Amino acid sequence: MNPSYFKLVEPYIQRAQETATVDPVVSYFCKYYAARLAITSGNSADGFLSGLLDELEAEKLKIGDHASMVNDAAASAHVLVFALRVFARADTEDREGRAGKGTAKTFIIASQFLQVLASFGDIDPGVAEKIKYAKWRATEILKAAREGRV
Repeated sequence: MNPSYFKLVEPYIQRAQETATVDPVVSYFCKYYAARLAITSGNSADGFLSGLLDELEAEKLKIGDHASMVNDAAASAHVLVFALRVFARADTEDREGRAGKGTAKTFIIASQFLQVLASFGDIDPGVAEKIKYAKWRATEILKAAREGRV
């Protein structure tokens, strides 16, 4: 597997693994987004992608007729609500002055969950702003940690 290709999809595979038992629908769409990235990166002949597509089919059958699995609008809303909860957790810690490396990581994770919404089409400008803000805050928090300010 091409290392840059793996670097591209790895965060979404990791998010899928982390959410598999908590929210299988979010987990499915994280893997789905990773597969879309793999296909658009020109690595569609890769064995990793083939295995990922097989996993997606098995998970879709396992999840069944959940409303979010049969309707893109419901799926998008489901992922958005989940992502915004993660974002809110990081934002609350930050605004309460409790930001640290864990908060920065949570902001990055939130931005990745929000990015999964690209699976359903163009990302809403408000969501794009949240992604940008989450990445910026993560960078600022990590910079402050390196400088001993947090």
